[in-house]
Amino acid sequence: MKLEGQLQEIIYQNETNSYTIAELATEEEIYTVVGYLPFINEGDFLSLEGKFVTHQDYGRQFKIETFEKKMPETTDALEKYLGSGIVKGIGPSTAKKIVDKFGEETIAIFKFEPKRLSEIKGISENGAIEMAEEFNTKWELWQIVGFLEKFGINASNSKKVYEALGNDAIEEIQKNPYVLVDITYGVDFFKIDKMALEIGIDVNSYQRIGAGIRYGLILASYNGNTCVEKNSLYSFVKDKLSVEEKYIDEVMINLKSTGKIVIEKDEDIEWIFLEEFYRIEKNIAQRIYMMMKTQNIKYIKSFNQQLEKEEIFLQMILSEKQKDALKQVNDSNVSIITGGPGTRKNDNN
Repeated sequence: MKLEGQLQEIIYQNETNSYTIAELATEEEIYTVVGYLPFINEGDFLSLEGKFVTHQDYGRQFKIETFEKKMPETTDALEKYLGSGIVKGIGPSTAKKIVDKFGEETIAIFKFEPKRLSEIKGISENGAIEMAEEFNTKWELWQIVGFLEKFGINASNSKKVYEALGNDAIEEIQKNPYVLVDITYGVDFFKIDKMALEIGIDVNSYQRIGAGIRYGLILASYNGNTCVEKNSLYSFVKDKLSVEEKYIDEVMINLKSTGKIVIEKDEDIEWIFLEEFYRIEKNIAQRIYMMMKTQNIKYIKSFNQQLEKEEIFLQMILSEKQKDALKQVNDSNVSIITGGPGTRKNDNN
């Protein structure tokens, strides 16, 4: 389902991931919309796709799946857009003067002849330039969001790309699309690869094979793996990128020498880590080892008797498995509970 309208009020926005709750005014009514909307401001015109859901506390809401920022299509809409406070220094009165003066050329004035905004009484030449820069920057941000959607990069991640590459993000990506593999998590590698080959990046290039190796290692992490057996990684890259092993060897040597990957040998098997995964895993292992070697100051000598008292006090009878788990916690400095989502790690059985 699609909703189109003007963002009337931002009720809440998470500064980290841009998850937003807002009011969208359409021609029919005002709707509460929820979802990831980076770089938006009150007054923006949005085209949203999604579905209506019912929140148990807040009632009917429109849950955003995809979105697009639209420039106002009429002078009345443009006046409303500018008058909403989207650009510092432009309120409803100034917005009306600008649109009355420049009409349908208003957007072109902001983009290509910003000094002409000073023709409006009350706007200095410096002020005109600042207004135009803010207007164009906010619009460029949305151009980046729309561009990144082609690669399966959602709104919550597009902010990360902008922070890494800045206003020249689109130009940088067009030069080397594989840069997205380094910046974002969950990117569609094959869309990136298709664009890269179309712009002339060589099939056997370091950029392409290096990105393929990184993508293979990231893909494995979706299943909880911080490393991949070397032969499996080679098979993946050869199959997905259609490249010969000698080229993979060359890139692997370079990645290792520059510290981007770590290779560890366990008996006769070589395991490949992304440097950041290896560093995190090593840090966790070191911390666990240190905790295991420290004194167990929480140890309860009369554990069984104390447990019986607690069961009586709490009016709760624990299962034998639960008692065993608590005993292990009592006896050890470190206890690790494993299992994916839905495996009932807190089960009462």
